[in-house]
Amino acid sequence: MPINRVYLENFRLFKKKELILSKDKNFIQGLNGSGKTSILESIEILVNSKSFRTIKSKDCINHKADSFQISLKGSYMNQETFMGCSNKLNGRLSFSRKLNNKSAKSNSILFLQTVLAKNLRMIEGEPDLRRDHLNNLMFHVKPSSYKKYSAYSKALKQRNRCIKQKLDKSEILVWTEQLATIGVSLSKEQYEFFNRYKEILVKSLKAPSAALKYNFLEEAEVKFIKGWDRSKSLLSAMEENIDKDLAIGYTSQGPHRMDCEYYVKGKKASSVLSRGQLKILILLIFLVNHELVNSFVESDTVLLIDDLGSELDLENLEFALSEISKVPNQVILTGIQGEDLEKLVSNYSNFKRINL
Repeated sequence: MPINRVYLENFRLFKKKELILSKDKNFIQGLNGSGKTSILESIEILVNSKSFRTIKSKDCINHKADSFQISLKGSYMNQETFMGCSNKLNGRLSFSRKLNNKSAKSNSILFLQTVLAKNLRMIEGEPDLRRDHLNNLMFHVKPSSYKKYSAYSKALKQRNRCIKQKLDKSEILVWTEQLATIGVSLSKEQYEFFNRYKEILVKSLKAPSAALKYNFLEEAEVKFIKGWDRSKSLLSAMEENIDKDLAIGYTSQGPHRMDCEYYVKGKKASSVLSRGQLKILILLIFLVNHELVNSFVESDTVLLIDDLGSELDLENLEFALSEISKVPNQVILTGIQGEDLEKLVSNYSNFKRINL
C-alpha cells in the first residue's frame, strides 16, 4: 500500500502538518530537530500501534496541547485505505483502520519495516534485535505463528514466576511440560520460516550484480540457533537446567532464546567485516524482505529509514542509495539538509524530495 498522505496534529513539535508522498521513493530532509524522525514515528504508531521512541504514547502530545491526532491515507489493490490514531492526556490510544471504508487489521494492508540506528547494529548487537526481526517477519506472513508465540509467552511467564518464587521443582515441572509442548511446535515454525528467509537472502547476496559490488559478502551464510542444545529434546534441556534457572531467576532454554548468526567465508560476519560493511549487509537484508514477504502472501511493504547519512561514509552511502533506489516497494528516507545524502539523492529521479 503506497502511503500517499500523512497528517499530524499536535504530534511532537508539529501543530499541524500534512505530507504528500510519492508511491515510489521519498526523501524527507531538514535540519536537526525539524521533526524528520517524528514523522516516521507517527507512521510506526499508525501501523504497528507503538512508538519506537517511547513506551508512553502521551509523550508524543505537543507540550501546548492535551491530545494528538495522526492519520495516513493510501491505496492497496485499488482499494482506498485509511489509518487513524488519537490519544489524550487522560485517555488511551484509539485506532481506526479501514479498507474501502470497512474495518481492517493493519497487517492485512501492509508490512512496515523501520530501520533506525539500533537496527544497523543488528548483526553484532544483542540477540533480541535479530530475534525480533525474524519473528516480526514470520508473524506478518503466518498470523497463526503469533497465536502460538503468545501461548508460549504466557506459559513462559508462569514458569518464570514459579522460578522467581523458588517453588518446589514438582510445581515448576507442571509448567515445564506445558512450555516444552508448545515450544517444540513454535520452534518448528521458526525453523521452517528461517529456511525460506535464508534461501531468499543468500540467493540475493550471491546474485552476479550483488557479488560484483559487494565482494566482501562472498560466501555469505546464515545459521539458525534454536535456543537449546540440538542433541536434546526441549523438555530434557529444561529439566536438566532447572538448577541453573533457579539460580539466575528465569528460563534459559527454549525458542524464546532463538537466534540467527551471519557468516562470511565460514567466519562470523561481526568478526571479519568493518562496521560500514556490516551496515551495508543489514540494509541489504531489509531490502530483500519484500521478496520474502510476497513469497508467502501478496502484501505491500513500506520501508522507513532514519538518518542514513549519519551511519555510513560516503562510499558506502553511495552503494546503499543505489540499492534503495532499485527496490520495488515504497521507501521513506530521512536525512539532514546540506549533508552528503541530500547531494546523492539528487542523482536519482525516482526520489521525491520533501523539505521540512
